Amino acid sequence: MSVSVIITSYNDPRIELTLSSLYNQSTLPDEVLVADGGSTTNIKSICERYKCRFEVIPGNIPQTRSVAIFRATGSIIVFIDTDEVAPRDWLSNLIDPITKGEADFTGGPARHYSPKTQAECYVNLLEDEMYRSLISKDIRYLPMGNSAWRREIFKKIGTFNIELLASEDYDINMRAVKAGFKGKFIPDAWVYHDHSDINTIGKLLHKRYKYLRDTAKVYKMQNMFWNRLSIARKRPVRHPFYVIEELLKPVALLDALIRD
Repeated sequence: MSVSVIITSYNDPRIELTLSSLYNQSTLPDEVLVADGGSTTNIKSICERYKCRFEVIPGNIPQTRSVAIFRATGSIIVFIDTDEVAPRDWLSNLIDPITKGEADFTGGPARHYSPKTQAECYVNLLEDEMYRSLISKDIRYLPMGNSAWRREIFKKIGTFNIELLASEDYDINMRAVKAGFKGKFIPDAWVYHDHSDINTIGKLLHKRYKYLRDTAKVYKMQNMFWNRLSIARKRPVRHPFYVIEELLKPVALLDALIRD
């Protein structure tokens, strides 16, 4: 089975570390496609040094990914982001259950570098808790970065909901599971996830609010809204910002309910 790795990019120089890690895999991909949203920096020249495919596909992340899926040539579509770096056996571990027929899509966890700010520290702690208490137990909450998919899934259920600015990965995971496809969480298919760009409380507030609002919208679209509200909360993250996040939730929930 041929493998295409898709990276969505926009003015993020960290892509060089991502590409370097991909070309040092124990199992090399057949294709690396950088789907760029219209960067104004030197992303194209970085890609040229690694001799990967570079295509400008304007739009938000769901739009760019949706187009890139059908421009890629592989029978397995793998997603990794510009803020992620893969260890040597990552790709092999990630696609192994798909090539063996044990799963239709897979994903793995994240590890982190030492945080430089309190905002970055909170995101790292929150992501660790989500993988530990939620994602490892329910594949529907798998992030799209660090995941692999049989191409046939997208042919059957379509691609990403371009109306969502966040949580579009939850939406497509839920549609895939509803359509009968099997997902599998692979603990050994981990990547380093760099959150150093979230270095102020303002950026953290913006990111978390957008995530909370669009996650509620996904629950609403998937008729899971009241069911999710009845589920016990995950363990609180031991960080002062967690209190602020709890205050954001009802506002984001109301925002999701009143939007069309």
